[in-house]
Amino acid sequence: MAVGLLLCTAWYYTILAGFFILYCPVMYLMFFSHRLYRKLVDTLFSLWELYPVALFQCCCNTQLHHFGDYVNPDENTIIVMNHRTRVDWNYVWIALYHATQNPSSELCSCKQTDQNSIKSNSALDLGGKSKIKFVLKDEIKNIPGMGWIMQLNFFLYVKRNWREDQVSLSQFVDYYQKLNYDYRLVLFPEGTDLSEENLRRSEKFAHANNMQHYEYVLHPRTTGWVALCSRLRDSGLASIYDVTVAYDSPAQTEMDLLRGKIPMHVSFYFKRYSIEKLPREDDALKTWLGDRWREKEYSLRRFHNDGNFIDPQYNRAPPQRSPRSLLTAKLGFVFWTIIDIFFIYSLINSVLFQFWVLYHFFLFIFITWYFGGFHNIQYKLLEKLIM
Repeated sequence: MAVGLLLCTAWYYTILAGFFILYCPVMYLMFFSHRLYRKLVDTLFSLWELYPVALFQCCCNTQLHHFGDYVNPDENTIIVMNHRTRVDWNYVWIALYHATQNPSSELCSCKQTDQNSIKSNSALDLGGKSKIKFVLKDEIKNIPGMGWIMQLNFFLYVKRNWREDQVSLSQFVDYYQKLNYDYRLVLFPEGTDLSEENLRRSEKFAHANNMQHYEYVLHPRTTGWVALCSRLRDSGLASIYDVTVAYDSPAQTEMDLLRGKIPMHVSFYFKRYSIEKLPREDDALKTWLGDRWREKEYSLRRFHNDGNFIDPQYNRAPPQRSPRSLLTAKLGFVFWTIIDIFFIYSLINSVLFQFWVLYHFFLFIFITWYFGGFHNIQYKLLEKLIM
């Protein structure tokens, strides 16, 4: 319990410290130089991605096992992933830290099937052009600190109302097209985590539609996936990464982490597909995603029974890759620890900083309520600047 409490406190406190000390000053650049603002905000987020790597791996001894392909940090891509728990996205940063590296002389399946090579030699997003973005439930943007940072980072929020989500998707694509900006978009097509209740709903859906019953995944929602793939294909989408995650002892919810139920072994299997290999028709794209989820079910069953994923293309276990050195993550941890100390010192000793914190706290509450979030302001502002 104590370990989980310390972990969650350090994680959330660092988000708040980084938001008020670093993000809030940089935020005002959007009114003067939007491209510089975008680069600085994403650089800050890339730096923060190092913190959970060190926090979980160095402080909690979590072991990350990377199977399959390496990830190219210099291309536009969609990362589709099964949603095993509510806290999966915490481990995505750790997985990408190890998967985004120079494979040197090793041969991976992405090299066998595509001529795109990985040019970057950095596990940090700063070493690549494409920045990580998430497709998230709309209510997450309301969370103080974390949700506000995600607004500034212009993540894609969805409400599960297709009429409204179409507008959000169009704005997301248009925004990054106008900036000529590369990104890696993480999507959980299942829409929710693999809880017992959600699994029962998925089984009911499968029975009503005469579909296969799953044990390790939920049936993916295909409407948003098709729209994303179709829209992004026309704006430089280079690949799709099909990612499968498995835990030795999953923390299903945030409360599980708080109680100290922290997975010791987390396994990620990356499989790269060039966009040229995917069909263009909507129905065919739905079928393509459904096929990947059937493969996930089979691969996860093999993993939990035999300890190995299965590569369906070659009908053998994918190669396990060596983990990357944690030196960069440790340096990032030191940087954020300094920010943490400076934040609490300033909060205690400076009335001016106390006013700064209160002002931005209420400002973001108002902007989120009245405008729907700072991502909407960024979109409108960029439109005016370009016009």
